[in-house]
Amino acid sequence: MRSRLIVFLLLLPLFGAAPSAASAATISVDRTCYADPGQRKDTVKLTGSGFTPSAQYQVTLDGRPLTGGTGMTDASGNLSGTFTSPQLANGTRAHRYTVGVQEGANAPTTTFQVSRLLADFTPAAGDPQSLKVRFEVFGFGLSGVASPPIYLHYVRPDDGKVQRTVRLGTGRGVCGTIPHTPRHRLFPFPARRGTWRLQFDTAKRYVKGTSKSPFLFFTVAVKVKAT
Repeated sequence: MRSRLIVFLLLLPLFGAAPSAASAATISVDRTCYADPGQRKDTVKLTGSGFTPSAQYQVTLDGRPLTGGTGMTDASGNLSGTFTSPQLANGTRAHRYTVGVQEGANAPTTTFQVSRLLADFTPAAGDPQSLKVRFEVFGFGLSGVASPPIYLHYVRPDDGKVQRTVRLGTGRGVCGTIPHTPRHRLFPFPARRGTWRLQFDTAKRYVKGTSKSPFLFFTVAVKVKAT
């Protein structure tokens, strides 16, 4: 009876060690924020280690199998692959996704965000000389810069030159977001008649954004009917 008890106590640590070995698998993605593919195609690079060698696995996204997300680990128990960043639902500005890999008892997860590049203000109508609005900006961390400063450049309708630049604040979170600012006057100066371009970017000095610009920007057109 005594010897059987000793054998049981010796086997217990071995039995308890097995799950910790299986849970040693880890995964990671190459960035923390990706663009919504409706605006710009972006690719998520997934890597993992500590899995069972030469075993089949399934990638999941928010708990559901990812289409085309199956494969085999290599002889060292590693894996790597890519997939297109998921499309955001209509009306959604940003979403945090959980990506996982299921392989036997291994099921590690990690997270990333997808964001639209967007700038806007509310309310959207009123007297431009007195209207007070809250600005919102999303996705200015897609450049990879943490806590980016967000600037608003007021570009005149007649000559395309900047009238004034205002610093709205600092983008927060992994995607560089300001959900809403304090209330500001839409135009902090008398605005002349015409269609103004409000360019949002991360540079204190105004440079006109084009389709070939290497920096992130978003432009909102505001029509002023009277001065």
